[in-house]
Amino acid sequence: MHDLIHVYEPSSLSQSKVYQIKGALYRFTGKCPWARIDHPQWCFTPLAGQRRKADIKLNQNKVRHEIYEVPGMVANRKSEVMGQGIQQTLF
Repeated sequence: MHDLIHVYEPSSLSQSKVYQIKGALYRFTGKCPWARIDHPQWCFTPLAGQRRKADIKLNQNKVRHEIYEVPGMVANRKSEVMGQGIQQTLF
């Protein structure tokens, strides 16, 4: 795969980037609105074509230790992973 970039700060997360978490590719959907203010969480959705199908929520410690940005990949709602690349549908 590509050279992965380690994410150290949750403020650098973007909804248009693809992130690798424990070997699967995810899209950042935003900050969890139901999390406590003193214990924030960030929500991620797996891209289509991944083995993992469930959304995940990570706290600040998990974001700093487990998330890697995949450079060169752009995420949107219609992204699908096929083989070593990412395919995007138009409509």
